[in-house]
Amino acid sequence: MIKPFLEQAARDESVYLTDVRAAFQAEGTRPFHLHVTLYDRSVRVCPLRLPETAGEEEARFAAEYVYATVYNLLSALGGLRVDVYLDPSDRETVQLAESLEQVFQLALPKRARTGYGTCLNVNERVLSALSGGRERFAFGVHSLEEEPSVQPPGAAEGQPVFARLPARTAGRMVLGMDVGGTDVKLAVSVDGRLALCKEFDWLPSACTRAEEITGPLLLLARLLRAAGSLCRAGREGELDWAALDRRATLAEMERGAEAMERRAGDSLRGFDAIGLCFPDVVIQNRIVGGETPKTRGLRDNPELDYEAEFSKLTALTQGLAAYAAEGGPVLNINDGPMAAFTAAVEQAAAGGDLSRGFFAHSLGTDLGTGWVRADGSIPEMPLEVYNFIIDLGSWGQRRFPPEDVRSVCSVNTGLPGALQKYGGQSAVFRLAARQAPKTLQEGLDRGLFRREGDLLLVPTQPEDRRKECLEFFMERAAAGQPECEKIFRTVGEYLAVTWRETDFILRPDAKDRTLFGRFVKRPACFRLLCEGAARREPELRQYAAGSDLANTALMKQLDAHPDYTVAQFAQAVGAVYYACLGLDS
Repeated sequence: MIKPFLEQAARDESVYLTDVRAAFQAEGTRPFHLHVTLYDRSVRVCPLRLPETAGEEEARFAAEYVYATVYNLLSALGGLRVDVYLDPSDRETVQLAESLEQVFQLALPKRARTGYGTCLNVNERVLSALSGGRERFAFGVHSLEEEPSVQPPGAAEGQPVFARLPARTAGRMVLGMDVGGTDVKLAVSVDGRLALCKEFDWLPSACTRAEEITGPLLLLARLLRAAGSLCRAGREGELDWAALDRRATLAEMERGAEAMERRAGDSLRGFDAIGLCFPDVVIQNRIVGGETPKTRGLRDNPELDYEAEFSKLTALTQGLAAYAAEGGPVLNINDGPMAAFTAAVEQAAAGGDLSRGFFAHSLGTDLGTGWVRADGSIPEMPLEVYNFIIDLGSWGQRRFPPEDVRSVCSVNTGLPGALQKYGGQSAVFRLAARQAPKTLQEGLDRGLFRREGDLLLVPTQPEDRRKECLEFFMERAAAGQPECEKIFRTVGEYLAVTWRETDFILRPDAKDRTLFGRFVKRPACFRLLCEGAARREPELRQYAAGSDLANTALMKQLDAHPDYTVAQFAQAVGAVYYACLGLDS
């Protein structure tokens, strides 16, 4: 059964992990049962089956399938340990199980790990945050006869709070911050009214010290605190609109903050609550991942002790607390769960059924993922779905280095077939280079792509052209250009594969997907995504976060705003509501 997959991969075609698993589970005869002990000490069981292999190439392919599956499990769930139960007389599967420690580089320090081992870096930071370093991750190999019986987890308890959160904005000033890889979006609610929106362009991946990331975010909070205080006092005419403009520099924003603080005088007050949406692993309100492209500049700085430097980013919520009122909560969450949380609040306001929870993706620089359980809780797990390996083929595209737009290799891990190159803007750029030669040449002529030696890049310096480049292809797809339509249909196919993989690993009750981000800003592009997804998974239902998700007062005001859209600022508004979780009703 492996030979057709190998032939497909050699033709530089995708070989989806989900298709391989379906074939192996249907026809495989060799048990390879994975037991993942999660942070709460519950156990997730994945009873894999492997086929017989003929020759080294087939054995290598089967091993890559196992490594990718374990990697996806740890990227999403994290865990205390992974135990493998198998037939001890099957030397090939025993050796495969025993290779996990070496392949995932368990014995190496964080800085020395590459590829599969990078997910353990995140996991160790989480374990350190949860246990103070007392817990160490481990692999185990056991006979199938020793496999314990594991009860499936019970249903989550508790009542959803989504419908009650909008009322908590009354009489309060609340800040929502949505931090992305190319921009930061902020929303301020004053007494239940959307008083301010602010956008700030930046490139955190180019930052070489933590202060270059935290500094602008703290300045934005300071700026919006001053502006929000003036709005709360009914003095909107004294706002410094130049400092609030998207194009304002850091120096201009600092001068604007100082000026508005002076004008506010005794009216200056801290936020009653701050909600933060940050693109990294967030556990117990702390940023603990440290392996995303956003911190690549810090990781690559040889002058730094990265772990010590990253700890300054972990403490971001403490810095933001200076701009909150005394005792005002500062709540932090990953951007993926924030998308799901936002959808849940808006659906609750419309009387929607929350009995199965919500599952959402944010399509932008990377693919953010999050789900909210039916009881309103957000699982404490890394949920780094953008790191998933979904393609075991595309061998020709593996030869390009990760920074090349033609590569299928992750920028932060180097692993091939990574969702990072299939579910965000990188997917559009890669597919354009592969299947839209005429439009690609037009992009080169416009400077949206650049050749540097053998590399093909989208420029990020001195000006970041990635958003412009994505819009370039979206415009042409929306206009009906066949080359570009095909690009977005193919991305939709990748989303369907992602849906199947997340269903296997996370097992959420929620089966529908709500999509946020620039990809869904144009209805024509969203339609193409859905068409592509339906080719593989006809039962998958996807919804665009747009006006149909504008049901709360704040989101309706955003929807009616002449300069901003729900697709752009929905998660900033969601962060406002998330902050309200920390407020008494």
